[in-house]
Parts: sequence; structure tokens; C-alpha cells
Amino acid sequence: MAASASATASLSHLLLARKPDPAPLPSRRAPALLPLPRRRGQRPISAAAAASDLLSAAPSLKSRLAAGETLYGLFLLSFSPTLAELAALAGYDYVVVDMEHGPGGVPEALACLRALDAARTPAVIRLPEAGPIWAKKALDLGPAGLMVPAVESPAAAAAAVSHCRYPPRGVRGAAHPIVRASAYGLDDSYLSRCEDETLIICQVETAAGIAEVDAIAAVDGVDVVQMGPLDLSASMGYLWDPGNRKVRARLREAEKKVLDARKKNVTASDGNVAYLGGFAMPNDPAEQLKLRGYHMVSGAVDIGMFRKAALEDVKRFKEAVMEIGEEEGEEDDEKDKEDDGYWTSSVVNSNLPCSSRISSCSDFTSGYSWRPIEAAKLCRTRAVRSLQITCTATKPAKSPAEEEWKIKRQVLVEKRVRSVDVKEALRLQKENNFAILDVRPVADFKEAHPPGAVNVQIYRLIKEWTAWDIARRAAFAFFGIFSGTEENPESLIAAYLLVLNGYKNVFHLDGGLYTWFKEGLPAVEGEE
Repeated sequence: MAASASATASLSHLLLARKPDPAPLPSRRAPALLPLPRRRGQRPISAAAAASDLLSAAPSLKSRLAAGETLYGLFLLSFSPTLAELAALAGYDYVVVDMEHGPGGVPEALACLRALDAARTPAVIRLPEAGPIWAKKALDLGPAGLMVPAVESPAAAAAAVSHCRYPPRGVRGAAHPIVRASAYGLDDSYLSRCEDETLIICQVETAAGIAEVDAIAAVDGVDVVQMGPLDLSASMGYLWDPGNRKVRARLREAEKKVLDARKKNVTASDGNVAYLGGFAMPNDPAEQLKLRGYHMVSGAVDIGMFRKAALEDVKRFKEAVMEIGEEEGEEDDEKDKEDDGYWTSSVVNSNLPCSSRISSCSDFTSGYSWRPIEAAKLCRTRAVRSLQITCTATKPAKSPAEEEWKIKRQVLVEKRVRSVDVKEALRLQKENNFAILDVRPVADFKEAHPPGAVNVQIYRLIKEWTAWDIARRAAFAFFGIFSGTEENPESLIAAYLLVLNGYKNVFHLDGGLYTWFKEGLPAVEGEE
């Protein structure tokens, strides 16, 4: 006891120094390893009180789920403590340190857990694989929960639970007096609460697992069943098409089983039923998961967020233009603004004659090229003392199909391309002889498609065929309805390419063919 008190007192100097009040942050629960911050005006706390705060348990993820909260998290694939801390400060309810697909091991995970604890955000560790060794190592670090990948049966789920429990209830190795999870032995309450507070998440991410999802959710000790849409699509043969309607149907079936079982359990209070967790996907955003009743939603991956931001930043710079600046006199400023346009220059040398300074220019607005003679003509209209470059872009002017999406949208509006619902599309097909162009993969088209539809894969439409090639090879007049999946813009891209080639009366199918089949409209199997 004396040794414990001495060790506790040795930590207290880290807690007693007055600090400025932190900036207001989104409301969150404090982890067990840190005391709550003191407000201005509060009396200084004693070493014993500081140690008590240090070792006191904060509300666990399990208790927050039991209170009816919907938790929103982030996957940390980079193993960067800085990004972990930033994610915590941004307001995520939890952060998953991903040892399954991330490059880090136990030491890197430990650094991330320390950053998350300092920012008062619970950490969940996703194991590289199910097994007692990985579970033991991860639990000794002191996370709020474990995520076990590829659980396919109730027996596998029960084994995963046993890896997280000490004997006689499980097989976890005992080193609690010296590991971080128990504050290196300073937390005397650890053994009495660790199994009740540690969140055990079983990932169901294969077709075999989906078939057993209700039984897995009923295993004692399984707190959350986490849907894995990407691996599920691969196990079903749709690795390149995770948004396939068959994959979506299996996911909806599985989530309905878990949610329905949980509702019955709340009424009957009999047996274990896990909460439902999921990953957001491009075709199934986090908001939709929340609306469908998910209890834990992982909305993004740190590397994916950085990739998106980096690509947008580079694109913005590369597509920027430079402008002519600092000219003689100010009376022609307005005229100069009209004449300057947007230019690139392959030669910039203040010692050369004016006509030599711009050897080739591109008008990025119209896509036309200016030659040196036009540049020289512009230079003769006024004396240019210097060329002020704010941004340069040396790429050639883009073709129409490569323009920004907002330009594509403007073209679609100008060409009066509008969306129609599936019933209106069926009427147009029957009464006005409209054709339906199905841009889905061949496998989906063969499985089911509207009568009379023509299948042209969107990748061929974009990369290999022009709209004229399609019309010639399909051997009929294209005044059609373009239909794709409801989540992706393939059908709009198809419509855009076609109107550029002069076709009229082009419509976009609202909701895609998923809605067509959902409404029970006519469908045939196989190619016609």
C-alpha cells in the first residue's frame, strides 16, 4: 500500500501546475487515465486527489451505447500520433487504430493510444487477425475496445470473447500488475471492471458470416457486430463492384436481423444481442447508416481524407493560371481585364522584346490556342513593364469531356437534360419509343434489365467509344434514357457525352435501375 501511494505521489507533480483553460471543445467523456481539467477559481487539488482523478474510470463506450448514443468514429491507418490527436480534438467519439491493414505494430499503436488518451478520446484496436496472442498484447495497452476481423460463426465469436477474458471465463494471460491497461499496477479497480467495460466488436464481412449474423450477435460477450461491406463484396465475387445491388441486399438483410433481434431483446430482456456497427462507403454514406439504426458508424479513414485533400490541392494549383500585372497607367484597367484572359507562357524573360516574352498561350476558358503573333498584337496595345506571375499552368487546354464537373452540369442544364422517375421512363419507352441505355457491368445487365435496354459499359463509353460509335454499333437512333446505379454519376457522364455529339431528348433515370427493380417494373434476365 505504501509503495502504491509513493508511486502515485511521484506522478502528482505532473498534475498540479496551473494551466490556462483550454479552448472549448465538443463535449466528450474523459478516459480513465487522465483527470478532468480544473476551471479557473477552483482550489488547488492535493496529490491524493490528483491521483484519484488519474485513476478514476470514465464512462465507457459500452455505457454510452447503453445510454442510447450513436457513436461516430474514424479509422487511423497511418499510425500517426499527430493525426490521432487531431482526430480526437475534431470531435470523433472513438478512433480505431487499424493493425489489420495499417503499417504499424504494437509500439506504434501505443504511441497513438497515448495521443488519444491525452485528447480524451477512446481508442479501439483492430487486430491483425483473431487469436489469443494479438488480443492479449492489444488489451495490455489499455484500449477501450477490440475489433476482431473475419468472424464467420458463433464458435469463432465465442473464441474471440474468451481471448478478452481472464480465467476461468477466458484464456487471457495475466500481467495486470505491470501493464499500461492497469496504469502499470496503480489502478486497483482494473480487474473488477476491465471485462465489463472493454468493448468487443466482431467483424462480419464474408458471405459465410452474414449467414450466421444473428447467431453471432447472440453470443454472450459480443457487444457490437460490425458489418464489412468491402470484404463482403469480395467474398461474393464483386471485388470491383462493392456497391452491387446483391451486396447491398445481403447487407440490408444482415443489418435487419441484428436490429430486429435487438428490438425483441429490449422487450423481452432475454439473452445477448449485439449493437450494430458499420463502415461508410461511397454508395452508403455515414448519414444513411445512422438513419437506418446503426449504433456505431465509422465514417472515414485518415489516409483517405488526406489523399482527397492532397489531390484537390494539387489539382487546384495545377489548373490555376497566371495573370498579367503591373502595367503602365491605370486608365485602361477595365479594358486590360477584358483583354488579358488566362494565359500560360513557356518563355518569360524581361530582357527579350515584348513579342518574345510569350511564345505560346492558351485561353483556358474557350480552349483555343493563341500564337505569338496574337501575343505580340496584345503587347503593342500597351507597354508591359513586368510580368507578374501569381500561378502558372503549363498543361494544354482541356477537351470538353475533361472539364470540371460543374461545367458538365452546366452543359446538361443548357441541353435540357433532366431526370425522370422510373414510371415516367417506362411510359416514354412504351409510348414514345425511347431507348434505355444500361451502363452497368455486363454481369448485372445479364442478371436483370428492363425490356429493350441496351448494355454499354461506362468505362467503354468514356475510354474507347464516342457517342457516335455507340449509336453506330448499337444500330438504332439514340434518343434515350440513361440509367445507372443511383449512387454513381455514370449515367450523367453518359448523358453528357451524348449531348456533346448533338443528340436531343436525353433524360437521366432518377434513382437508377435499383429503383426500377424496387418498384417491380418489367425486367428480363439474360441478353435480348
